[in-house]
Amino acid sequence: MLNTAEISVIGAGIGGLAVATALAQRGADVTLHEQAPAITEVGAGLQISPNGVAVLDALGLGDAARAAGMGARAVVLRDYRRRGEVLRMDLAAHAPGQTFLLMHRADLVDLLADGARAAGVRFDLGARVEQVVPGARPALHLADGRQIAPDLIIGADGLHSVARRVLNGDDAPFFTGQ
Repeated sequence: MLNTAEISVIGAGIGGLAVATALAQRGADVTLHEQAPAITEVGAGLQISPNGVAVLDALGLGDAARAAGMGARAVVLRDYRRRGEVLRMDLAAHAPGQTFLLMHRADLVDLLADGARAAGVRFDLGARVEQVVPGARPALHLADGRQIAPDLIIGADGLHSVARRVLNGDDAPFFTGQ
């Protein structure tokens, strides 16, 4: 159990919400810092493979995900350069009994946010993290002047991650063409 751990998660996207929920369900004191003023998501549909469905099940959210999503029977990968199908996988034949879901990203974020709230995660909305300071007791410096020193900081803050820079320097992620 993580009864005494004070954990800050940066970013309230899919990864941040999932890890915050998992840690809070195991007794951690979790605060989720999100720069947006509300938990919202735009985007398109997602394919959730059986390992992702297993995570949702472990978080106690699997039944709600199945109700919000739609089962998939096949996965088709396409290459935009060749403008054609690269692979078609019949899921029932290749993974019998496994659950593959199709779901809109916003529905998944709503589901995960509800799960995080139910687990006792605190939401610090409109909280832009400007700096992560590593050390024996790491710290967050927020744009509003607050400094927070939790036991652990988890960076789930996306493409322009403040946390990643602490670990990887200025090496930015790049599109691989896949």
